[in-house]
Amino acid sequence: MVSRVFIASLLFSSAYAVQKCKCLPGNACFPSQDLWNTLSASLSQPLISNQRPLASPCYESSDNFNPAACSSLTSSQFDVDLRVAIPNALVFNNWEELITPDGQVQTCPFDVSESKNGTCFQGRVPSFAINVTSVEDIQHTIRFAKEHNLHLVVKNQGHENLGRPFGVGSVELFVGNLKSYNFSDSFVPEGAPEDTPGQSGVTIQPGVQWGTLYALAAENNKTVVGGIGAGGTVGAGAGWPAGGGHGILSPYFGLGVDNVMQVTVVLPNASHVTANQYLNPDLFWALRGGGGPSFGVITSLTYRTHPNPSFTAAFYEVTTFDDESTLSLFETFNKHHNAIADAGWAGFWPWIRTTNSTSFFLTLITPGTPPTNPQANSTLEAFYSDVKTIQSANVSLQITVDYPEFNQWYNDNFIDSSKGFGFNYTVGDAGEIRLVVSSWLIPRDTFDTNPTELAQAWMGMPIGRTFMVGGGAVASADPDSAAVTPAWRTAITDVTIANEYDVTATAEEIQALRQNVFDQVQPLRELAPVPQGGQYLNEADYLEEDWQGAYWGDHYERLLNIKKEVDPDDLFIVFKGVNSEDWDEQVICKIVQD
Repeated sequence: MVSRVFIASLLFSSAYAVQKCKCLPGNACFPSQDLWNTLSASLSQPLISNQRPLASPCYESSDNFNPAACSSLTSSQFDVDLRVAIPNALVFNNWEELITPDGQVQTCPFDVSESKNGTCFQGRVPSFAINVTSVEDIQHTIRFAKEHNLHLVVKNQGHENLGRPFGVGSVELFVGNLKSYNFSDSFVPEGAPEDTPGQSGVTIQPGVQWGTLYALAAENNKTVVGGIGAGGTVGAGAGWPAGGGHGILSPYFGLGVDNVMQVTVVLPNASHVTANQYLNPDLFWALRGGGGPSFGVITSLTYRTHPNPSFTAAFYEVTTFDDESTLSLFETFNKHHNAIADAGWAGFWPWIRTTNSTSFFLTLITPGTPPTNPQANSTLEAFYSDVKTIQSANVSLQITVDYPEFNQWYNDNFIDSSKGFGFNYTVGDAGEIRLVVSSWLIPRDTFDTNPTELAQAWMGMPIGRTFMVGGGAVASADPDSAAVTPAWRTAITDVTIANEYDVTATAEEIQALRQNVFDQVQPLRELAPVPQGGQYLNEADYLEEDWQGAYWGDHYERLLNIKKEVDPDDLFIVFKGVNSEDWDEQVICKIVQD
C-alpha cells in the first residue's frame, strides 16, 4: 500500500506543486471492494486482487505465505518463460522495485535474508491485474480506470527497459495471453478501395512471441521482420513495433513499423478502432513508433510477410591484447563498416573488453547461398585482410555457414547455443536481471568521417552490443512515413550498452550505474547529435535529457498533438512517453513548476 505521505514527499521533494494525481490504494478516492467486484463480474477472467510480488510466498509476514510455493518459485525465478507469462513479474526485475525519495530500495527478493527487516515490499508491482482474453476486458477496464482516475499500465511478453509495464499502486492490463494469428496471401486493409490488390501478411494478437512467429512463418514458407532476442520471448504484436522495431532482416525489408499494414486498438475512450493508411491515418502513423501504450491498447497487428530465402552467415572472432592493437582493430572495422553493410551484410558486431584483452565478434547474414550480392564475400575478406596487419591480433574463428532459411539461423544462434558459432547470444536468456541500458543510432556518415573518434568511443565501452540493422530498405523508406525518429533513415548501426547489478545495490549505486551508461554513450551524442543521431526507443536511457528529440526527432510535435487529441485525460501516460513532461518520475501526479 502506498501512503499519501509517500506521494507528497515524492512530489514536494523537488519543489513542485501538485496539479493532478492518480488515485492509489489507500486514498479515499480508491474504489471499494464492491466496485472491484462489479468490475470483476464484467470480465472474462476473475480479477486478480491484492496482487503481490513473485517472491511473496517466501515471507511469513505475507498473506500468501506458502513454503511449498516459495520452493517452487525460487527454483524457477530466473526462467524468462515464467516471467513473461505471468502478470506479477518482469524479466528485468529492477522495475519490480521502487526507489523512494529518501533513497530506500523497496524490493522483495527470494532470499529473505537480503530483504529489509524481512519485508516483502510491493514496490512497483501492480496491485490489481486483469488477465485480458477479449477486447471487452480492455474496454471495461479502461472505463473503470477513467471513472476512478486509476494508474493504468499494460504488460505484454518480453522485456522493457524503463519499467513502463509496472507502476506504483497501478492496475494492470495483462495482454500476454492474446495469442491468435492468421496468415494470408491476400490481405487488404479495411477501408481500402475495392480494386486494391491483396498482399502477403500475418495478423497477430499482442501475446504472440517472435520465437513462435518465426517458426510459424517458416512453416508457411515466409519470413517476417522481427525482434532478435535470446529465447524468442519478445512480444511481436505491441511494444516492439510501437518502439519502432529493428531486426536483422531490417536492411532487406525495413523496420518493424515499415512492415505494419494495419492495427486494431482500444483507445483511451474505450472505443475499438482500426488504423491503417485509409482509416485513422494519423493514429496509424503514431502507433508505428510513437511508443506504447501512449495511444491505446493494441489488440491486433498485421505485418507484411516476405519470401523465405536461404542465407549465408559469417562468424568471426579476433582478440587483441593491448590498447594500441584494440584501437587499431576498432578503427579498421569502422572504415569497413559501411562497405560491409552496403554489400548486403546485416547482424551483430559485439565486443568484450577485460583488463588484459578485447574480444571482437561478427555474427552476420546475407541473403542467398552463395550470397546474392556479388560483393558480399570480397568485402568481408578485405576487412579480414586488414586485421592481419594489426600487431597482436589473434583470429580464432573465421567461417561461413549456409542456412536454408532464416528460422534455422535464428534457432541455432539464439535458441540452442550448442549449434551456434562464436559469440554466445543465448547467455542473455535469463530472468530476474537488474539492468540499466543506454543506446545511440550512428549515422553512416560518422563511420566515414570520424572512424578514429568512433574507435576511441568504443574503447570506453567494456561491452558493446552493436546491431547492424539499418541501411538498405530502412534507408529507402520515407523518413516521415512513421513516427520513429528520422535518424533511423541515415543510421546503419544501433549501439547498446548495459550495466547489471544485484539486489544489494543501494539507490546511490544504482544511480551511479545509470550515470555510467549515460556517460559511455555521451561521446556518441557528441559525434552524432540529434537530429542526425538518436536513440532506439526500445533501448531507452533512463537519464536521457533530450528524450523527445532522441526518440522522435522533429516528429515529436505531431505526436504530441495526436496524443492530446486521443488521450485528453492522460489515461495512458508512461515515463518519458509522449506528453509526460508535466508528470513526476513515477507517473502518479501531474506537476507544474512553482
